[in-house]
Amino acid sequence: MTTFKIMNEIKKTNVHALTDRWTFIVKDHSDHYIFGKTEQRLKNVPPNNALIMQQQLEMKLKDPQLVVRTNHQWLSVYLGEKLLYKYTANEKQKAPGLLQTTIHLPQNYRQQKLRIVTKTPYEYYAGIPAQVFIGETAEVSRFFLLRSLPQFLLLIICTTLIVLLFLKPKDSKKEYVSALLLIGLIFLVGLQSIVLNVPACTLFGPKTLSLFYNLTAILVPVFLTNYYLLRTNKYQHYYLYGVGSQVFLLIFGVLCIVAGKLSLPIAMQIFSGFNVFMTLFTAAIALAESADHNRFYTICSPGIIMAAFIHCFFYIQLFAGAANLTIDWPLILFSGLMFLICGYHFEEDISFIQRHRITQQENAQKELLAKEKQKNLLATFNLLAEKEAHGEQQVPSLTHQLQQLRDYYQNEFRKQAKFFSCQLTINQDTELLDGENVSLLIQLFEKFLNDSTFGTVDISIRQKQDQLVIESNTSTFTRHSFDDSVAAALPSDPHQELERAVKSSNGEWHWQNKEKQQYFKITLGL
Repeated sequence: MTTFKIMNEIKKTNVHALTDRWTFIVKDHSDHYIFGKTEQRLKNVPPNNALIMQQQLEMKLKDPQLVVRTNHQWLSVYLGEKLLYKYTANEKQKAPGLLQTTIHLPQNYRQQKLRIVTKTPYEYYAGIPAQVFIGETAEVSRFFLLRSLPQFLLLIICTTLIVLLFLKPKDSKKEYVSALLLIGLIFLVGLQSIVLNVPACTLFGPKTLSLFYNLTAILVPVFLTNYYLLRTNKYQHYYLYGVGSQVFLLIFGVLCIVAGKLSLPIAMQIFSGFNVFMTLFTAAIALAESADHNRFYTICSPGIIMAAFIHCFFYIQLFAGAANLTIDWPLILFSGLMFLICGYHFEEDISFIQRHRITQQENAQKELLAKEKQKNLLATFNLLAEKEAHGEQQVPSLTHQLQQLRDYYQNEFRKQAKFFSCQLTINQDTELLDGENVSLLIQLFEKFLNDSTFGTVDISIRQKQDQLVIESNTSTFTRHSFDDSVAAALPSDPHQELERAVKSSNGEWHWQNKEKQQYFKITLGL
């Protein structure tokens, strides 16, 4: 809806683009006249040869103003035989850049012939007609401001996204690098929107605009493909060849530019040609990764593939001779991919937060149930110990208590097909443990019982004078998950609760990971 309002406002302004009714003449070929529009590149125009475009001005304006835009071309503007403007080489600028200039026309401009002469040292930009606008002086600025509103909006969005990505915590090196690449991509897209934003680009000279535009056009695909590389899994080594070639070409091109062997506008055309191949290669990798159930590519591959084919079609148009295209497809495509990737990036974070919150709730519920179970088991073991001691006509001791605990967990481990062994070396006359220490032992055994990473459990409990030493080397194994849809888990200590329980009982705690085994030693006072 906003777009239609902007278009209607643009139509209301008394500013018009002079796209047709032009006569084109190639210098030194005065017998070769071409009549047409500024939308097609003129063939057979060699570098450093002037292209003349002319037409008679008929529009009636009170305060006429002319706006001319050229693409890496020197420019001269004549009204009749009078030179109104000239942009040519000088000591500060020896090569042309992106130019937009405003020229006030004299009051007697009507029925006079407007003549625009362009010349460029670059073969690629030879034969591209200049873009010409005419209108009332008071309305020209408003006309271009309205046309630039989408670029202003894009710049604001890019700035917001960069701030959000900077504020987001990074939990791993891969996440940090991917965030930097995404920030670089967003920054370059925002910078390109400034270069193409007509009011903003008046702040910079033609040479600076050319530098910004060409650098962003070269670097945006590099940041994008490197981000894709981090997201690939199975076919990463294949995609690495393409991305490596792209980075090598970039470094080699930069060295040639610094050495003065290559100009930046020409380098941009070389990169553009290579990027046609990279877009198709990326589309193939995206299809292969999505077929391998890579969640990022499963969701994003339709957008990536569509952007690849539109990008190729855009360059086919340029190779076929199109010029001064009214739609800037590269900026639209890269902006679309930026929104798609950022949307997935933030959706991934939101999903992780939601899952983490659910996991926390589930863990809290499990903790309550575990504490209730520990309380019930403690009472049960004490009753059974008293019953067994009464049957043997003995006083209940630590041995009876630990035997009940061992017998119960032997049965529970057997149900889960886990190997469990517990050796007891306790003096017969040792008194019962207090409830807090028995709860700690129950918590330890429950951990081994319910944690799937522990394959076999071999524990020894021995009495050493007035201390109880619990020691074990416990084997573990890892179960790999094929779900890579969630960001890295938040760092946590899996033995933190046990450690707190031991220290609250004034005991000693030692737990150590040894490859596929976990060694622990807990010492409690009797």
